[in-house]
Amino acid sequence: MLKLQEVLDFIQNSELAEFNRIRFAVDRKRSELRNDVKESFRVGDTVGIDHRRVNKNDQFKVIKVNSKTITVEKLNVGNGRIGAQMRVSPSLLFKK
Repeated sequence: MLKLQEVLDFIQNSELAEFNRIRFAVDRKRSELRNDVKESFRVGDTVGIDHRRVNKNDQFKVIKVNSKTITVEKLNVGNGRIGAQMRVSPSLLFKK
C-alpha cells in the first residue's frame, strides 16, 4: 500500500493529463461515498442533525430523500406548534 506522502509527491510532480485522471478518480469515489450515506436513510427515520446551530437533542423525521439533500421535519416542538421543515446534507444527519 502506498504511503500518503508518496501519493502527495506523485500528485505534486504529475503532468496535466495524469492529474486529470487522478481528479476524476477522486470525484467518482467521493460520489460513491456520498451516495452510500444518502442511501442509509429512509422516509420515516428519526434522525438528528450534527451542526453547531442545531440542538443535538432535537429530533427530526425524514420526509423525503432528494438527489442531493434530505428533507426533514422537526418532531419535538411542543405547545401545539408545527415542526419546521428543512433540507439537509446527508453528511450532517445521524440516526437516533
